[in-house]
Amino acid sequence: MVRHPRLTRLLDYLYPPSCHHCDTPTQDGRYLCKKCTSDSARVKPPFCDRCGEGYDGTIDSPFLCPNCQHLDFSFLFARAALRNTHANHQLVVDFKYLKKFYLANELALFCKETMESDRRFSELPSPVLIPVPLHWRRKWHRGFNQAAEISRQLERHTHIPTRNALSRTRNTKTQTRLGRSDRLKNLEGAFRFSKLDPHFKSVILVDDVFTTGSTATACAEVLKKHAPQLENIVVLTALRG
Repeated sequence: MVRHPRLTRLLDYLYPPSCHHCDTPTQDGRYLCKKCTSDSARVKPPFCDRCGEGYDGTIDSPFLCPNCQHLDFSFLFARAALRNTHANHQLVVDFKYLKKFYLANELALFCKETMESDRRFSELPSPVLIPVPLHWRRKWHRGFNQAAEISRQLERHTHIPTRNALSRTRNTKTQTRLGRSDRLKNLEGAFRFSKLDPHFKSVILVDDVFTTGSTATACAEVLKKHAPQLENIVVLTALRG
C-alpha cells in the first residue's frame, strides 16, 4: 500500500519508527537508519558479468567467474544488491520467516540502487518486473510471496510495472541443501506461464536470494518458450546467497 507523504509524517509523529538493526529512531517511514543503510555491504565491482558474484581485488574489464565459464543460464545476467553478510542475511530472514513486512521496502530500495548503478538495466527495452512465484501451499503457510512484495515496492520506486506472469504448479522440496544439478531436476515442470502483454520486451525476474541461478533459469526457460517477443530476461535479487 502506498501511503500519502502527509500520512507518513503523521504516523512517524504518532508512532515513531525505529531502525530494524539498532533501534535508532528513523524518519520518512524507513526501517533502517542512515548508518545501518550505509553499513549494509553491497555487491560492488568487480563482479561476474553473468551471475553477479562479487570478487575482491581489482579487475578492470568485464569477466566471467570460473563457474559461469562452464554453465549455461537461460537469462542474460543476474545482479544481487547485498552481499551475504550476517546482518544482510538476517534482514532477509526476518522479512521472509518472521513476517517483518516493512522490510520489503528496504530490500526494494537496495535493489533500486543496484539498478541505478548498473547501466545494463537502463538499456532494457520495455521492461516488466516478474516476481518468482510460490506454490499456493507454501504461500498459504507463509502468508505472502516475498518476491512479490519486493517487486511491488520496486514498482513503486521505479515505475516499472509488475506482472504475475508465472505460477508454481508443483510444491517442490526445499532447495537449501541441494546442489545446482539437483536443484534443476527438482524444478523441472514446476512453473507455468499465464499471460504477458506483448508490448513488454524485457523481463526483470525478482526474487529475495540468488544462489545457484537454478530457479531463475527454470523461470526464464518457461518465459522464453511462451513469450517469444522477449528480447532480454535478467535477474534482480536482494541478497547474494
